[in-house]
Amino acid sequence: MDIQKHLENSLNIVKSEPLVVIAGGLVVVVLNLVSFGFLSGPLLGGYLLMMIHMLRDGRKPDFNDLFVGFSRFGQLFPFLFLCLLIIIGFMFFVIPGIVMMTWWLYVLMLMVDKEMPLGQAMGLSRAKVTEQGFFMHLVFIFMITCVPTLLINFAAAIFPPLEILNIILMPFQCACLASLYLEQFDHNSPPPLPPLPPEKDSY
Repeated sequence: MDIQKHLENSLNIVKSEPLVVIAGGLVVVVLNLVSFGFLSGPLLGGYLLMMIHMLRDGRKPDFNDLFVGFSRFGQLFPFLFLCLLIIIGFMFFVIPGIVMMTWWLYVLMLMVDKEMPLGQAMGLSRAKVTEQGFFMHLVFIFMITCVPTLLINFAAAIFPPLEILNIILMPFQCACLASLYLEQFDHNSPPPLPPLPPEKDSY
């Protein structure tokens, strides 16, 4: 698992289409909050699938991609119950929640990309995490969630306007997750998004 490569892929994917990726992420977060999480499966599923297509197929995204999950609402809606189960796990001494979150890291992407039902995706995700190393997956989650959040909060304590960085953190996290998913489920060879060419000076 090459965490640095996934971080680079996430940076490149956001830089390549910043309007759709960042604004789209904000739309997903707001709609998810307004719906009290009931739309988490279709919304996050569509957003992650958009990033998977960007990385794997080089497809240019648009805002319609954010809502593609609603065409499979019945299949993706049960993801809500998995989220609730993980939340309950965190309520019971935290550790069960961490274990379940790590086991089922790939569930939503398998559901939306491979069109698997929830139960099958849970089983395959857990098997992959166990096969490739639970600890390494836990480190990955820690690196893309806890570390950047702590750094932003520390910087915001010194300069409060930096708190806005937490809003644009989600697109980078989702892009990292999509990159890791491709590494694990597409023959361990995710095609990295090429860096943008340097801008030419205009005179």
